Amino acid sequence: MSTTFVASLALGLATSGTLFHTAAALPVGASQQEVQQVPYNPQERGSRSTTTCQQLMQSLLAYGQWFSHPRFGWVWQPHDVQPWWQPFSVGEWIITQNGTPYWRSGLPFGWAAEHYGSWTFDQDRGWLWVPGNEWSAAPVSWRATNGVVGWAPQIATLGNTQSGPCPQPPWAWIFVPSNRVMTTSNFSVAEQELMSRDLHGTWGSWAHQPDGATAHRFPEPRNANLLEATQCLGPADVNGLLASLAADRGRTAKGPPITWVTTRSQMGSGRVTDGVLYVYAPFIDGTPPAPGSRFLVNPPAQPVQRAMPIARSAPIPRAQSVDRATSAPTLTPVQPAPPALPNSAAVPVSPATPLTPYDAFTYQQESLDEYHASQYDALRQLHSSDASKPPIAGMTPAQIAAWQKKEQREMQRMAARQRRLLDAKQSQVNESEETGSSGAAAGSSGAASPTK
Repeated sequence: MSTTFVASLALGLATSGTLFHTAAALPVGASQQEVQQVPYNPQERGSRSTTTCQQLMQSLLAYGQWFSHPRFGWVWQPHDVQPWWQPFSVGEWIITQNGTPYWRSGLPFGWAAEHYGSWTFDQDRGWLWVPGNEWSAAPVSWRATNGVVGWAPQIATLGNTQSGPCPQPPWAWIFVPSNRVMTTSNFSVAEQELMSRDLHGTWGSWAHQPDGATAHRFPEPRNANLLEATQCLGPADVNGLLASLAADRGRTAKGPPITWVTTRSQMGSGRVTDGVLYVYAPFIDGTPPAPGSRFLVNPPAQPVQRAMPIARSAPIPRAQSVDRATSAPTLTPVQPAPPALPNSAAVPVSPATPLTPYDAFTYQQESLDEYHASQYDALRQLHSSDASKPPIAGMTPAQIAAWQKKEQREMQRMAARQRRLLDAKQSQVNESEETGSSGAAAGSSGAASPTK
């Protein structure tokens, strides 16, 4: 099979997700307008608008924070994501008119972070988006074998090209049964909920409830084994695979044409409407400012006040092993009382205050414990069914036992990696409080705060 796949429509643009163009990157005598001329593609309609690099960076401040990365310059991360969150996990796959996949993101920032640029994983922060100026229908790599299909985000490098076939680490992959790849998603993400979800210092439901294909994903500890059992796919391989999967579900291998829209609001939910797929994919002009410098034209809207974790006097007791089937009880945020009826003499009730910083961080620790317990339960159920339904056809009992032993070790590694992310988050908050600077303060002053 061919090498790393970065699924992209025939836009007349390179789809390696290169960093924002500099003047030196353009051919001698070529203008930006000439570079943006796109050959006619019969599966595309409408026209694409243009935005600047600075406008794109500014628009994402509503949903995340920019950091200065020592290798990639400016990078971005969604606000307060869980330690287990990863790109391309909230959305669905749609086959377009020419048979190539398009990722319909279920997140309000997905039009940018899941269609431009690439991603890198930081052991203290998690997934970080490295911006790019070239749009791709699905900037991912694919792997597959009989009955299993997986995808993972394009990984950033200094040259912003993949270093080899499917270079992503095991935890970057989402593997699902092949008959679930084309599962339709019913998600509906409200931007207001996303903006205010941390009012009580807790995580919102937008990434708590897997939907579509990701609702059927294999437990993450199985990824290490599936990497060895699957093959990296090229564009033709992926298109053929999707065509066969669509046929199995009684669908056509040719989907709707893409219709470009010039504003994000025209894109709607991103669903196929009356046989049309509306896509907002502006051309990106300009270059990002130097890391550490200001990039805002105007200050962003006042951010929602979040309950920030602080240092604890005593650590929260944890189980010595993640191998447990029961979940820790979670704290329930206090809900505001309903407003008084008209003409009522009752005194208005003040809104409930957010959780204390201590309780907020406690809730996050318990949520992580609960996630680990659910992953362990799913893995245990999978191991129980392996004997009657081997992970790979023809596996012997000894091979199955070796698989399961490896996955138990991966479970421990996953728990340690995610626990480190949450502990690092608390340390970062404590450090920012001590120095008197925070991401919210930096955003309101007109500049993003750099990492150390």
